[in-house]
Amino acid sequence: MVVGIGILFAGPDEKGNGLPKGKCYNLNIIGIPKGENYSKELNDNFTGGNGKRIFVQRTGTTQFYVYGDDTTSYEVLDHDGTDGKVGGGVGDPGITFPYDETSDTWQAEIWVRLVGPNDPENTLHWKTFYDWDGSVWLQFTEFDLSKSSKFTLKTAQLLIDGYQDILWELTPGDKFRILQMRIYLD
Repeated sequence: MVVGIGILFAGPDEKGNGLPKGKCYNLNIIGIPKGENYSKELNDNFTGGNGKRIFVQRTGTTQFYVYGDDTTSYEVLDHDGTDGKVGGGVGDPGITFPYDETSDTWQAEIWVRLVGPNDPENTLHWKTFYDWDGSVWLQFTEFDLSKSSKFTLKTAQLLIDGYQDILWELTPGDKFRILQMRIYLD
């Protein structure tokens, strides 16, 4: 009789937290405390430092204007979503991701997880829209997230091939703290 001892290791293409192995970029969306009056003038973290993060209110909806740029990297252009917007709209994005205009495809893979307190109100509701004709936003999809130790692949719900202008709407639950995004570029 042969007895084996099984040890579970992340496979060659996956880390223990569900992410694929390889170089990735971090983007954290951070909910600021209720009742705090944060502003760019009062908090240098909105624009300072080297980290990729965006601050949002823990209540209400924040809109993120995302644009597909003909580059090889992604960039956070607006770190302050406390006014309910990241970027100003079409032509003034808050985040850019690589986009191949020849094939009309996004050149990024996005994984997400919600961290913070283990509370039923630590949730968020996400909607994704695309700019159908330069003036009309059409909803593509929506999903909910709750706290998880594992990342989930959400590229297909966040970026729609064929459209370079994307609008994300994040509506957090009352206990929202941090949404972590890991971005892999093609």
